[in-house]
Amino acid sequence: MNVPFRIARRYLWSRKSQRLIHLVSGISVVVVAAVCAAMIAILSAFNGIEELVEELFSSLDTELAVLPVEGRVLDAAWVDSLAAVPGVAWAGGVLEQDVVLRRQGQPVVCTLLGFNQEHAKRTGLAGRLRRGDVLRADTMGMPCGYVGLGVASQLRLPVRPDAPVTLSVSAPKRGRSLGRTRGLSLMGDGVEQMLVTGQLPVCGTFSINADIDARYIVSPLDFAQFVLQREGQVSRIELVPDAHVSADDLRAALDQVLPTEMKTRTRREKNALIHSTSRAEKWATFAILSFILVVAAFNILAALTMLLLDKRRDIATLSAMGMTPREIRKVFSWQGILINAVGAAAGVTLGLLLVVAQDRYGWVRLEGAMVPAYPVSLRWTDVLGVVAVVLGVGGTFSARMVAYLVRRLAPDAA
Repeated sequence: MNVPFRIARRYLWSRKSQRLIHLVSGISVVVVAAVCAAMIAILSAFNGIEELVEELFSSLDTELAVLPVEGRVLDAAWVDSLAAVPGVAWAGGVLEQDVVLRRQGQPVVCTLLGFNQEHAKRTGLAGRLRRGDVLRADTMGMPCGYVGLGVASQLRLPVRPDAPVTLSVSAPKRGRSLGRTRGLSLMGDGVEQMLVTGQLPVCGTFSINADIDARYIVSPLDFAQFVLQREGQVSRIELVPDAHVSADDLRAALDQVLPTEMKTRTRREKNALIHSTSRAEKWATFAILSFILVVAAFNILAALTMLLLDKRRDIATLSAMGMTPREIRKVFSWQGILINAVGAAAGVTLGLLLVVAQDRYGWVRLEGAMVPAYPVSLRWTDVLGVVAVVLGVGGTFSARMVAYLVRRLAPDAA
């Protein structure tokens, strides 16, 4: 039987203690609970944002891609070769380059993405279209393109056009480059001789996020190859693993067979800056909230100080009954740990309720955003980490404080 623990538990709920001691202890429990709940809620919010970003960027990219180590293009014949690799469910070529769009004389510089219809279905683009089927043909049998909402706004295109709107898509001839800041200068005399231009019917718009919406136009691959003068070439080859194969396993297998002039890249690596920034913000916030536990620690210090002063007669009695100084210190160490444990339990319960309620009912709304409510995602590793920090910091701090207080306030028990 753990006698120090039983005594500490009686002290925590004892009605004989002064009301002020209970008040300070209660404040300590509330502070620990509030910090614990805030940690769980905020970490879940960061998880939700991270998953939302991952979902949004999956609208244009598959999990794994093969790119050239040097240069800008690959031979499109590699698409069929990679599709035959064991573990690959599908492979498709993508061609990407900056182009100039024009409608009624208004130039806009953006990035053209050319791929086939199956690629759009394999990614999340099909679910992001505001109108029409993915890369369908218009009524004349011409290939159809889609523009981001931001590009459509710059070109003053309707969000849901009733009929295809034809855009002029121009790209510089081989050996020339196109800067985004030079869009307005692309209408001068002689510039047309530097460009290859094609006419692309736009059948609708898509919305992913503000940055992508203001940057991209998508078209069938053969149209992009014509305008960009890249017949039989692609910028990269997107791969979808089989259901029983992970992207990491497929990547390891491909790295063994690909020639040295080709490399693999995951979707997470492509967006590494976004993910690393999100993780840094998440754990920086966690660290800041952890420091708030110091406030609770001072409240616990005050509660333990008053409890020691109130129980000095009990300490003398326990010493006379044969309890060692170490056991007496354990009584008050357990008192501090119990305050942290009760606060942690209440905080975890409150935090879980907040996250579940937000996930189910969407109480915190995002007006005008791409999602109706603030996204959250609960991860039990975060919950366990929060509990470990609260109990670890609280337990260590309590033990140190008790050893000091007993020496100062009850030297006979030290």
